[in-house]
Amino acid sequence: MPLLFEQLPTDITLEVVKLLELPDPLSLLLTCSSLYKLSNDRIFWISVLETTRKRYPIGCPVYADLSQYTLEALKGLVVSWMKLQHSWDQPSPKIVQPVTSTSLSGSGRIIFNVQGTDILVLAIEERVFCWDAKLAASFPFPPIEIGGHITGVSDPTDAPGTCSFAILVEPFHNHHILNLGSGNSSRYVIIIRHANGKATSFTSQFSGVSQVDDDRDIESLFLTEDMVGRTVVMVNKEDCIVTIGAVSGDNYLADSTSVLKLHRPVSNGDFFVSFAYQGHLYNLLENDFSVEIHHISRKSLQSGRCEESGLHSSEIPSSDPDGSTPFCYLTPSAPSYGIGAVFVRRTWVEPDGMTTSFTFLPSTLTHVADDGVSSPLAFDSPCVTARISGDLNHLGLVWLDHSGFNLVAVIQPNPVDLPKWLLLVRYHPDTRSISTHRLDVPDTIDLSNLGSLCVDDTAGAVHLVDNEGILSTLRYV
Repeated sequence: MPLLFEQLPTDITLEVVKLLELPDPLSLLLTCSSLYKLSNDRIFWISVLETTRKRYPIGCPVYADLSQYTLEALKGLVVSWMKLQHSWDQPSPKIVQPVTSTSLSGSGRIIFNVQGTDILVLAIEERVFCWDAKLAASFPFPPIEIGGHITGVSDPTDAPGTCSFAILVEPFHNHHILNLGSGNSSRYVIIIRHANGKATSFTSQFSGVSQVDDDRDIESLFLTEDMVGRTVVMVNKEDCIVTIGAVSGDNYLADSTSVLKLHRPVSNGDFFVSFAYQGHLYNLLENDFSVEIHHISRKSLQSGRCEESGLHSSEIPSSDPDGSTPFCYLTPSAPSYGIGAVFVRRTWVEPDGMTTSFTFLPSTLTHVADDGVSSPLAFDSPCVTARISGDLNHLGLVWLDHSGFNLVAVIQPNPVDLPKWLLLVRYHPDTRSISTHRLDVPDTIDLSNLGSLCVDDTAGAVHLVDNEGILSTLRYV
């Protein structure tokens, strides 16, 4: 006689649960009293959260050991995730906690936040600080003196209890605009060690960067577990210069340089961005009609003689036939959740005015054997684009979360005499669709006076820094 599902042994039931991600396991608990007993089983919640965080960030660091969490802490992660999804899905998500504000030591901007922690990284004048977002105070570590302007920030690399990212710094007299320009750059790899959501150390490793002598270069910074580098392309040329070096504080370690050939010249209207994943390098070239993805394998990258290992292409079906102006690109902390990059463009549309487009590049895991050559990522789906009637005119006022699914930006709607919006743009991987949501903002916050923002998807918070150096936190969970 066949068994009913609730009659299965617990170990078999838990194997089934491993196939479910939130919110489906909650429905399972409500089917009968025998299954509801699983709600007091730590292994059940660990299994649910492990499955869920393969597709979505949850409210803990990337490599947090869930087996060390108490039953109540595990349930708390589930409740927080459910509340966040419910809040973000509202047409106008509301602030549910008092707004906190504090004065910084000077005019600054947010350059990074560590997933699942209270840690922000702020650039204030010529120094970089480690900031406690929950206590609205600096962690007790000396700031990193950088002596210039940050022109590039890499995606992070994570390990248990550690998060690292790289920045490029130019002296102020060499400053052009973000992602453009060359000069005597410095490179810092910033290492943050953390425990229980707080920073336990904040250090950096410095090295010089080989100079590029062309004012028309477009550069991108990347970081792997053991290498840091940058890619540089020249407008109207097909050359892509890849410069890599070991992650080390030894300033005398020479970088190795390779020149790759792109499959077409780079134009002024193109985006170029690089990111690393599992030691592999991906160079993205977007022209509003498609995205070319050039794969350089980990084996090739580690050899110091970079060669293209594969070429992918993703179509942009809803590209603008009248042309558009590139504004900025953004990349998530890791493409494993399902987004490789987001490209933001602006277009003038008669008679409405400026339109801003957000194009999401989907990525998927290939699950191939890790041989150091085969790509762990595939880009086999077309891009998805949303257009907003309004203008985004400040590079510091757009931020992509860790997953790549949620983007927050300050938008000037049409007509221009309307007040600005704090807009949440959400990508939904299950339906490959995009929704937009106008976030609730208190009257005490002047969106016209902001210089920087950051969205923390695991905490349901948006951090804002105004031009007077006031950092405010809005919490929607």
